[in-house]
Amino acid sequence: MDNTSFKEVTKTDRFEILAMLREAKKRNGSVEFTYGDKILSSHFIELDLSGFQVIAEVDDVTLDSTFSMVIQGSTEKIEFDANLIAHSSAAHQLTFSFPSEIVITQRRSSVRVTIPEQFGFICEGRFRDGYVHRMVIKDLSSRGVQLICSETLPTLTKPGMLLKSMTLNLQNYGQYPVDLTLLNVKEITHFANSSTQSNYFSLACAFSKPSPTLTRRIEDVLMELTLDIKRLQRIR
Repeated sequence: MDNTSFKEVTKTDRFEILAMLREAKKRNGSVEFTYGDKILSSHFIELDLSGFQVIAEVDDVTLDSTFSMVIQGSTEKIEFDANLIAHSSAAHQLTFSFPSEIVITQRRSSVRVTIPEQFGFICEGRFRDGYVHRMVIKDLSSRGVQLICSETLPTLTKPGMLLKSMTLNLQNYGQYPVDLTLLNVKEITHFANSSTQSNYFSLACAFSKPSPTLTRRIEDVLMELTLDIKRLQRIR
């Protein structure tokens, strides 16, 4: 990890941890964790000093098992371990112990903005299989994008590949042709509060050799987006 771009902070005060997790719950609401060979994503149902509860459908899970949790934020990533203390198969509810510490990885630069679904930002382009893929833009920074694909990805889709001649359709904020380098790809199973399940791929991509003009324009878009999202939050 590039220490000039990131800063790690460990928190152990229970009330400080609770405040940070509640803020993360309000802004994002979901946590990722690994179960077997799957990456699961679920919204927080309950959260207090006794622990927290999420919805997820798992089989043969053992109480006191330790799970590694990740919450992705716009400017930080929160990681912590939690032990499973209760499991309701009928309601698909998992209850975890309150973490004794959390590790926050903060970005010093290149702020990433999580895109509200109603903005409708799309990235589209032709993959090596010849099919034109349209993917939702989950977040955007001056260095790259995170994409969500609900379709089956081509077999050759793997880290390091170049996605050429893609287009970022940022609706009222403009359209931008880009080449993207795929950094990593994760298949995620997400559980909604209603216990309904959906599967998608998360693709982390970096802009490949971006021009100074593109970088400046994306930085302008990020500033406009940040202000517009804050306005929407005040209206609500």
